[in-house]
Amino acid sequence: MVSEHVQLRTGKRRQTEARIISAAAELFLERGYKATTIRAIATAAEVSVGRVMATGDKDSILVACFDRWIGQLQNGTYTPPPPRRASLSRAGGQASGRSADSGTAEAAGAASIGVTMTAASPRPASAVQRHLLDHFLPFLEFFAAHEDLSRDYTAAMIRVKEDPEVFHTLAEDLQGRLSDSLTSIGISEDHARSSAVALYDSYLGILFRWAATSMTLPEATDALLSVIAFHTRVRSAL
Repeated sequence: MVSEHVQLRTGKRRQTEARIISAAAELFLERGYKATTIRAIATAAEVSVGRVMATGDKDSILVACFDRWIGQLQNGTYTPPPPRRASLSRAGGQASGRSADSGTAEAAGAASIGVTMTAASPRPASAVQRHLLDHFLPFLEFFAAHEDLSRDYTAAMIRVKEDPEVFHTLAEDLQGRLSDSLTSIGISEDHARSSAVALYDSYLGILFRWAATSMTLPEATDALLSVIAFHTRVRSAL
């Protein structure tokens, strides 16, 4: 009986935390990180400020949101949010010092990444290399479409004390897919696993570099393609 009561409380707590993360995710995408407050998250989730803080501070909640988005991108269940209202877009553009059309332009660029990336990439890529790159494209597109928020996310990952899922479960899942793709072209399992880890770490490094510099989406894509080309060429010769 006691066990059932504990399980019920645990289930309710998880449901509340999921509601808080969902509310925060919508606000972060709509308003951005800096303009979203803990109080606003509490109001949207219909809980107290204290309950939100029990889930985590704003950095932790942002990391949890990205863990959710990345997981959805990896399993193909991510649904892009509806377009911003015009008034919010204008306010966001004025607050950030960018034009109201900049978000639309970024989204359009991300949507056409296949064309942009092909035109911008100075080196030819094989079908295998493109296939490996396809594993990462959803995340690069998301980063490009929400560049400011993604920069806040990379900064938050450095500040939070807990380990984001992007370093654990999500990493293992994507590394497994990369390893399977590498073995399918004749690379040994040991080398495939090592290359998959190296590719994943390179991808994270490129995202951090992108967040800290003026790197563009085509440049980030090309940098990752360069790493992929190195691993496929070297390993295929072994």
